[in-house]
Amino acid sequence: MELRRIRLIQELREAREELLNINFATDTTKYPRVSRPYGLVMDWLDKWDPTFNRYSAFFQNAVTMNFYVTREMKGYQQEEDPEIFNELRPVFVGFIDHALSNLDQEYEVKPVLEDYIQRVRDTKLAELLKEFNAAKDSAPNLVAIGFRTILSLVIQEKAKRINSTSNTATCIDLAPVPMIDRARNDHILSPDEQRFVNTFVSIHSDIYNMVAHRPGADNLVDKSEVDAMVDLLNKLLPAIIN
Repeated sequence: MELRRIRLIQELREAREELLNINFATDTTKYPRVSRPYGLVMDWLDKWDPTFNRYSAFFQNAVTMNFYVTREMKGYQQEEDPEIFNELRPVFVGFIDHALSNLDQEYEVKPVLEDYIQRVRDTKLAELLKEFNAAKDSAPNLVAIGFRTILSLVIQEKAKRINSTSNTATCIDLAPVPMIDRARNDHILSPDEQRFVNTFVSIHSDIYNMVAHRPGADNLVDKSEVDAMVDLLNKLLPAIIN
Protein backbone atom coordinates (compact mmCIF):
# COMPACT_ATOMS: atom_id res chain seq x y z
CA MET A 1 0.00 0.00 0.00
CA GLU A 2 2.89 2.39 0.70
CA LEU A 3 4.17 2.30 -2.88
CA ARG A 4 0.64 2.99 -4.14
CA ARG A 5 0.37 6.01 -1.87
CA ILE A 6 3.73 7.44 -2.96
CA ARG A 7 2.92 7.09 -6.65
CA LEU A 8 -0.52 8.60 -6.21
CA ILE A 9 1.02 11.66 -4.56
CA GLN A 10 3.51 12.03 -7.39
CA GLU A 11 0.84 11.67 -10.08
CA LEU A 12 -1.59 14.06 -8.40
CA ARG A 13 1.13 16.68 -8.11
CA GLU A 14 1.81 16.33 -11.83
CA ALA A 15 -1.91 16.54 -12.63
CA ARG A 16 -2.16 19.68 -10.52
CA GLU A 17 0.75 21.32 -12.32
CA GLU A 18 -0.68 20.47 -15.75
CA LEU A 19 -4.05 21.90 -14.75
CA LEU A 20 -2.43 25.15 -13.69
CA ASN A 21 -0.55 25.35 -17.00
CA ILE A 22 -3.62 25.07 -19.25
CA ASN A 23 -4.13 28.19 -21.36
CA PHE A 24 -7.88 28.34 -21.85
CA ALA A 25 -7.53 31.04 -24.51
CA THR A 26 -5.04 29.43 -26.92
CA ASP A 27 -4.52 25.70 -26.21
CA THR A 28 -6.27 23.24 -28.54
CA THR A 29 -8.66 20.42 -27.61
CA LYS A 30 -9.61 17.14 -29.23
CA TYR A 31 -13.23 17.51 -28.08
CA PRO A 32 -15.74 18.54 -30.81
CA ARG A 33 -19.00 20.42 -30.32
CA VAL A 34 -17.95 21.97 -27.01
CA SER A 35 -16.14 25.19 -26.23
CA ARG A 36 -12.36 25.30 -26.25
CA PRO A 37 -12.01 25.79 -22.45
CA TYR A 38 -14.52 23.06 -21.65
CA GLY A 39 -12.77 20.64 -24.00
CA LEU A 40 -9.39 21.41 -22.46
CA VAL A 41 -10.62 20.44 -19.02
CA MET A 42 -12.09 17.24 -20.47
CA ASP A 43 -8.75 16.47 -22.16
CA TRP A 44 -7.06 16.90 -18.78
CA LEU A 45 -9.64 14.65 -17.08
CA ASP A 46 -9.18 11.94 -19.72
CA LYS A 47 -5.42 11.92 -19.23
CA TRP A 48 -5.58 11.67 -15.45
CA ASP A 49 -8.67 9.49 -15.17
CA PRO A 50 -6.64 6.35 -14.22
CA THR A 51 -4.96 8.28 -11.40
CA PHE A 52 -8.27 9.61 -10.08
CA ASN A 53 -9.76 6.11 -10.20
CA ARG A 54 -6.80 4.68 -8.30
CA TYR A 55 -7.18 7.41 -5.69
CA SER A 56 -10.87 6.50 -5.20
CA ALA A 57 -9.97 2.82 -4.93
CA PHE A 58 -7.22 3.59 -2.39
CA PHE A 59 -9.79 5.13 -0.04
CA GLN A 60 -12.62 2.81 -1.15
CA ASN A 61 -14.57 5.84 -2.28
CA ALA A 62 -17.07 5.29 -5.10
CA VAL A 63 -17.02 8.97 -6.14
CA THR A 64 -14.10 9.95 -8.38
CA MET A 65 -12.57 13.38 -8.84
CA ASN A 66 -13.99 13.43 -12.36
CA PHE A 67 -17.46 13.64 -10.85
CA TYR A 68 -16.64 16.74 -8.82
CA VAL A 69 -14.93 18.52 -11.73
CA THR A 70 -17.68 17.82 -14.27
CA ARG A 71 -20.30 18.81 -11.71
CA GLU A 72 -18.69 22.24 -11.40
CA MET A 73 -18.71 22.63 -15.20
CA LYS A 74 -22.40 21.81 -15.71
CA GLY A 75 -23.98 24.30 -18.09
CA TYR A 76 -20.64 25.54 -19.43
CA GLN A 77 -20.24 23.14 -22.38
CA GLN A 78 -20.55 26.04 -24.87
CA GLU A 79 -18.92 28.74 -22.74
CA GLU A 80 -16.08 30.29 -24.75
CA ASP A 81 -14.97 32.91 -22.24
CA PRO A 82 -11.62 31.67 -20.83
CA GLU A 83 -12.03 33.88 -17.76
CA ILE A 84 -14.96 31.74 -16.60
CA PHE A 85 -12.70 28.71 -16.55
CA ASN A 86 -9.91 30.69 -14.94
CA GLU A 87 -12.37 31.24 -12.10
CA LEU A 88 -13.27 27.56 -12.01
CA ARG A 89 -9.64 26.39 -12.05
CA PRO A 90 -8.95 27.09 -8.33
CA VAL A 91 -11.97 24.94 -7.50
CA PHE A 92 -10.51 22.05 -9.48
CA VAL A 93 -7.11 22.57 -7.88
CA GLY A 94 -8.81 22.46 -4.49
CA PHE A 95 -10.10 18.96 -5.23
CA ILE A 96 -6.55 17.78 -5.92
CA ASP A 97 -5.16 19.54 -2.86
CA HIS A 98 -7.78 17.83 -0.72
CA ALA A 99 -6.79 14.45 -2.17
CA LEU A 100 -3.10 15.16 -1.53
CA SER A 101 -3.89 16.14 2.04
CA ASN A 102 -5.78 12.88 2.58
CA LEU A 103 -2.88 10.84 1.26
CA ASP A 104 -0.36 12.78 3.32
CA GLN A 105 -2.28 12.27 6.57
CA GLU A 106 -2.22 8.50 6.04
CA TYR A 107 1.55 8.40 6.62
CA GLU A 108 3.30 9.06 9.91
CA VAL A 109 7.07 9.41 9.94
CA LYS A 110 8.95 7.61 12.69
CA PRO A 111 10.90 10.02 14.95
CA VAL A 112 14.55 10.53 15.65
CA LEU A 113 14.98 8.68 18.92
CA GLU A 114 14.30 11.14 21.74
CA ASP A 115 16.90 9.52 23.94
CA TYR A 116 19.57 10.46 21.41
CA ILE A 117 18.50 14.10 21.21
CA GLN A 118 18.60 14.56 24.97
CA ARG A 119 22.22 13.39 25.03
CA VAL A 120 23.55 15.51 22.15
CA ARG A 121 26.14 17.96 23.48
CA ASP A 122 25.94 20.63 20.74
CA THR A 123 23.06 22.99 21.56
CA LYS A 124 22.36 24.02 17.97
CA LEU A 125 22.28 20.43 16.76
CA ALA A 126 19.99 19.38 19.61
CA GLU A 127 17.54 22.19 18.84
CA LEU A 128 17.53 21.43 15.13
CA LEU A 129 16.83 17.77 15.87
CA LYS A 130 13.88 18.74 18.08
CA GLU A 131 12.49 20.98 15.34
CA PHE A 132 13.09 18.21 12.80
CA ASN A 133 11.00 15.84 14.90
CA ALA A 134 8.26 18.41 15.38
CA ALA A 135 7.95 19.23 11.66
CA LYS A 136 8.59 15.85 10.04
CA ASP A 137 4.90 15.00 9.55
CA SER A 138 3.66 18.45 8.55
CA ALA A 139 6.49 20.05 6.52
CA PRO A 140 8.63 17.40 4.79
CA ASN A 141 10.16 19.85 2.31
CA LEU A 142 11.31 22.24 5.03
CA VAL A 143 12.56 19.23 6.99
CA ALA A 144 14.58 18.11 3.96
CA ILE A 145 16.27 21.50 3.78
CA GLY A 146 17.07 21.43 7.49
CA PHE A 147 18.31 17.86 7.27
CA ARG A 148 21.28 18.94 5.19
CA THR A 149 22.50 21.22 7.99
CA ILE A 150 21.75 18.58 10.61
CA LEU A 151 23.76 15.95 8.74
CA SER A 152 26.74 18.30 8.50
CA LEU A 153 26.56 19.12 12.21
CA VAL A 154 26.39 15.43 13.14
CA ILE A 155 29.50 14.72 11.06
CA GLN A 156 31.31 17.73 12.53
CA GLU A 157 30.41 16.69 16.08
CA LYS A 158 31.91 13.27 15.39
CA ALA A 159 35.04 14.98 14.04
CA LYS A 160 35.44 16.99 17.25
CA ARG A 161 35.59 13.72 19.16
CA ILE A 162 37.96 11.96 16.74
CA ASN A 163 40.33 14.80 15.82
CA SER A 164 39.44 18.25 17.14
CA THR A 165 42.03 19.97 14.92
CA SER A 166 40.94 18.32 11.67
CA ASN A 167 39.49 20.29 8.77
CA THR A 168 36.15 18.63 9.41
CA ALA A 169 36.05 19.70 13.05
CA THR A 170 37.15 23.30 12.49
CA CYS A 171 35.44 24.31 9.25
CA ILE A 172 32.61 26.85 9.36
CA ASP A 173 30.99 25.85 6.06
CA LEU A 174 28.11 23.46 6.77
CA ALA A 175 27.35 22.60 3.14
CA PRO A 176 26.92 18.80 3.14
CA VAL A 177 28.92 17.92 0.01
CA PRO A 178 32.25 19.40 1.16
CA MET A 179 31.55 18.27 4.74
CA ILE A 180 31.18 14.66 3.65
CA ASP A 181 34.30 14.96 1.48
CA ARG A 182 36.32 16.42 4.36
CA ALA A 183 35.14 13.69 6.72
CA ARG A 184 36.20 11.06 4.20
CA ASN A 185 39.63 12.64 3.77
CA ASP A 186 40.08 13.03 7.54
CA HIS A 187 38.88 9.46 8.22
CA ILE A 188 36.26 10.76 10.67
CA LEU A 189 33.52 8.21 10.09
CA SER A 190 33.82 4.53 10.84
CA PRO A 191 33.60 2.16 7.86
CA ASP A 192 29.96 1.41 8.72
CA GLU A 193 29.10 5.09 9.14
CA GLN A 194 30.77 5.98 5.85
CA ARG A 195 28.84 3.19 4.16
CA PHE A 196 25.55 4.49 5.61
CA VAL A 197 26.28 7.99 4.29
CA ASN A 198 27.44 6.77 0.89
CA THR A 199 24.34 4.60 0.49
CA PHE A 200 22.05 7.44 1.46
CA VAL A 201 23.68 9.85 -0.99
CA SER A 202 23.53 7.25 -3.75
CA ILE A 203 19.94 6.10 -3.26
CA HIS A 204 18.34 9.32 -2.07
CA SER A 205 19.94 11.80 -4.42
CA ASP A 206 16.64 13.69 -4.63
CA ILE A 207 16.97 14.68 -0.97
CA TYR A 208 20.74 15.10 -1.10
CA ASN A 209 20.52 17.41 -4.11
CA MET A 210 18.04 19.63 -2.29
CA VAL A 211 15.12 19.19 -4.67
CA ALA A 212 12.98 21.39 -2.47
CA HIS A 213 14.89 24.36 -3.90
CA ARG A 214 14.11 23.46 -7.51
CA PRO A 215 10.92 24.26 -9.45
CA GLY A 216 8.40 21.67 -10.62
CA ALA A 217 6.07 19.05 -9.18
CA ASP A 218 8.79 16.39 -9.42
CA ASN A 219 11.01 18.34 -7.05
CA LEU A 220 9.13 17.82 -3.82
CA VAL A 221 10.04 15.58 -0.92
CA ASP A 222 7.58 12.91 0.15
CA LYS A 223 7.15 11.97 3.81
CA SER A 224 8.40 8.46 3.11
CA GLU A 225 11.71 10.07 2.15
CA VAL A 226 11.84 11.73 5.56
CA ASP A 227 11.96 8.20 6.97
CA ALA A 228 15.23 7.69 5.08
CA MET A 229 16.65 10.80 6.74
CA VAL A 230 15.54 9.54 10.16
CA ASP A 231 17.13 6.14 9.54
CA LEU A 232 20.48 7.73 8.73
CA LEU A 233 20.40 10.06 11.74
CA ASN A 234 19.50 7.22 14.10
CA LYS A 235 22.52 5.30 12.80
CA LEU A 236 24.95 8.22 13.16
CA LEU A 237 23.80 9.81 16.42
CA PRO A 238 24.96 7.05 18.82
CA ALA A 239 28.59 7.95 18.05
CA ILE A 240 28.22 11.55 19.28
CA ILE A 241 26.00 11.25 22.35
CA ASN A 242 27.23 11.53 25.90
